[in-house]
Amino acid sequence: MAVSFSRTTRALQADRGMGASATLAAALVLLGLWLAWFFLGRVDVYEVSRSAHVQVASASRGIAVEHGGRLVANGLFIGRSVRAGEVLAELDSEVQKLRLAEAEARLAGYPERLRALRQELASAQDARAGSEGSAAAAIAASRARTREAQAAAEFSGTIAEKQRLDSESGGIAPVEAARAGAEARRAAAARDALRHEEARAAGEARAASAGRAGEAARIAAGLSGTASELAATEALVRQLRLELEARRIRAPVDGVIGDVTSLRLGEVLAPGTRLATIVPQGDLQVVALFDAATGLGRLDHGQAARLRLDGFAWTQYGDFPARVERVAAEGSRGMLRVELRMPRRRDEDLPLRHGMTGQVDVLIETISPALMVLRALGRMVA
Repeated sequence: MAVSFSRTTRALQADRGMGASATLAAALVLLGLWLAWFFLGRVDVYEVSRSAHVQVASASRGIAVEHGGRLVANGLFIGRSVRAGEVLAELDSEVQKLRLAEAEARLAGYPERLRALRQELASAQDARAGSEGSAAAAIAASRARTREAQAAAEFSGTIAEKQRLDSESGGIAPVEAARAGAEARRAAAARDALRHEEARAAGEARAASAGRAGEAARIAAGLSGTASELAATEALVRQLRLELEARRIRAPVDGVIGDVTSLRLGEVLAPGTRLATIVPQGDLQVVALFDAATGLGRLDHGQAARLRLDGFAWTQYGDFPARVERVAAEGSRGMLRVELRMPRRRDEDLPLRHGMTGQVDVLIETISPALMVLRALGRMVA
């Protein structure tokens, strides 16, 4: 019996030695693997946002009335899809319509008035040109008659002087010399009369030309005034059309009405009254706020990120990939604003919409676990 117990003891000692060695070897292998992972492995480091929300890349557009007035039509309601330029509401515009009709009626008469004034001006200019030609011809004829009278007066004077000399020498009777002298004086008087007639004709021609010029200037002034009235009326028509159009509230962009002010038909709105907000269609972006102390210098353009929505379990709906687009240059009230670009995901279970909130994780670097532990120890010591 003593022999059997001794054999059993030796067998147990042999088994214990082999098990301990195997356990130690396995522990050493695991320790080696862990140390290899600890120093050589890579772990993704994320910066987690304090808050984030989804919005379209284009900013929401507010709709407000430019001019005050009474609301006569209202098609604003939340969730309505609209197209750019579509009429959404309208203010009372009867006064503008009446003023526009009056201005357009005046505008229609200006072309005929301008045509008549242009014809009248052309006729006045033609009459002035004809009058000036006639006056020039009359003056030329008067000058010709004056030259003729001058020649006759000079001839009569010469004859009278010769007969006077002949009378003194006894060649002719004194009465003949006296008759010749009288004829010479009559010719000189006729010459002087024609000179005065020439001066009178020239004066009348100048007066007639001045009158014609004044008439043409008056018509030209009327034509210029009418053209100015036409331009003013055209400007008034354009202004009234703009005012009329401003009373039709149109959608500035394609999108969906996201918010509406409660309004009643017949209500008088003051200028600048806000009516609604349109959320434009397009790609989505995420605006996230990070701790400025840890985000500055670590967050940068192009870094990969993921969005997890509040109220929707990421284990069921997953997360949404994004990429850092812009990072603020400095923090505000301890927060750093970061904008991330993300495409509109076609997901029937959970389509992203403007206004959703959540949390953003930004992949900032990939480091070894050892470096991560050293950083943590450094922060604890600091």
